[in-house]
Amino acid sequence: MMALVAVAAVAGCAGPSRTDEDYRRKAANTAEAAASAVSTARLAVEAARRGRLTGPYVSVLLGEAETDLLAAQGTFESRQPPGETADTVRERLGPLLDEAADALAEVRIRARRGEVRELAEHTGDLREAAERLEGFEEEMSS
Repeated sequence: MMALVAVAAVAGCAGPSRTDEDYRRKAANTAEAAASAVSTARLAVEAARRGRLTGPYVSVLLGEAETDLLAAQGTFESRQPPGETADTVRERLGPLLDEAADALAEVRIRARRGEVRELAEHTGDLREAAERLEGFEEEMSS
């Protein structure tokens, strides 16, 4: 019963995209949400590097950022592309979301292992992932 409720909830949240333009807007919104999650993680990593956040707190922040990104990614991936142009948008956004999710998973894992000072090594990866998502969002919004 719970699985049925979960499937219905995901399907209800996704909503159909009837046109390629609508799909582009939803892709742009997804990229914006994902970039926000990655940027939040980057700020948390930088604050931890400066000793302004405790290990447990940064771990929670990174876990929440990862959850937010994965939720946005899951919702977008549940949408049916309405046409070939939308297929191209999906093919371009998917790898960007995967790279961002991988970067967030890496810092979350390190934080939970207590490797807070080493998180700074991944600031560049987080910045690049956010910049690529922001660029995609701008392109889809124009």
